[in-house]
Amino acid sequence: MPDDISADRVSAIASAARVPLVSSDAARIARAVAPTAARFANAKIDLPLETEPATFAAVQRQEIGR
Repeated sequence: MPDDISADRVSAIASAARVPLVSSDAARIARAVAPTAARFANAKIDLPLETEPATFAAVQRQEIGR
């Protein structure tokens, strides 16, 4: 996984989140995140994440808009 963290990947994720990044910023972020990702990969830590169904998120957004 740490090998997968590249400036291109950071740029793609930022673009998908509509966060403007300069290419030098993407490279800097990739260099900063890679050591932590490597430690997680070596420790084989399993982090269960809960995901909410899309319908719940849609209903919640409607309630916020009221």
